[in-house]
Amino acid sequence: MSSVHDSYLGMAEEVTYGTGVAPARFVELVNESFAGSYERIESEAFRAGQRVMHRDRFQPNPKGAEGSVKLEGLDSGLGLLLKHSMGAVASGAVSGGFTPHTFTVGDLKGKSLTVQVGRVDNSGTLHPFTYEGGKVTDWELSNAVDGVLEASFDLDFKSEKIGAGAGAYAVATPTYSTTGQLFTFVGGSVTLGGTAFPVSDLSVKAANNLKTDRWSTVGKREPLEEGNREYTVDLKGEFEGLTHSNRVASAIASGTIATLEFLWASPQGGELRVSMGAVRFDGDGTNFDGAKVMEQSLKGVALWDGTTSPVTIVYKTKDATP
Repeated sequence: MSSVHDSYLGMAEEVTYGTGVAPARFVELVNESFAGSYERIESEAFRAGQRVMHRDRFQPNPKGAEGSVKLEGLDSGLGLLLKHSMGAVASGAVSGGFTPHTFTVGDLKGKSLTVQVGRVDNSGTLHPFTYEGGKVTDWELSNAVDGVLEASFDLDFKSEKIGAGAGAYAVATPTYSTTGQLFTFVGGSVTLGGTAFPVSDLSVKAANNLKTDRWSTVGKREPLEEGNREYTVDLKGEFEGLTHSNRVASAIASGTIATLEFLWASPQGGELRVSMGAVRFDGDGTNFDGAKVMEQSLKGVALWDGTTSPVTIVYKTKDATP
């Protein structure tokens, strides 16, 4: 008999979009909200004496699935989701037991995941829910003072399969990394315009802007990118001068732009470094709120300089592959 403590989330890269693969990578789960979407195609015709739709005059219409997963940031286990969030990855040589994986903005076409969630009912039965054709549509990294780095990923799926079956749909046996350590605010830092910027709360959000409603006579087709990707940042710290306020208020476009880097380091030497070469700062919330130490809230958006990736993530992990 199982309990809620036997719930799990596992995933695997697909070879073909929407063709399930048995989960091989498992992550420590905070929460998830994956759910299938099921519509009904209903008749509009009437027959004599009808005042309520006849029971045979509708057709179930499955419309894929979607949802989000929230994880804690570790120096092990995040690479696969980062790869499917960013698009391109290059791995470097092992040093001190850690492999650096560098993620840059690249093509997301042809990249999809099968995700399986194990959920336990109140009788103690563990049921697998398998989601095929997973594409990362949005993601966020956030950290508040005294907290653990949180990593959230929104995914769109081609289909949901409910219950146990064979192969990719069988109940999985989770295995977890034994080498991971937490990224926390204790090991975190922010550098803005080349100068350390002490913050109490930070967030990096990304929208991949995928067209997820590509439905046709062949069913759901792989979501493709349309429009530009959007990367936004939100920083909160103490008001320590006019440098950042002047950056927001600059009358010259170049004056609004600065480099930005977030760095987390685990106790054993793992790292997660997010670098943005050109962030335009658009908002400055610096206001009086009673007799309190003044705080500053900065909002910005990452831009492209025409050469380098607008966002680069370097993940030093004991995982040999992303």
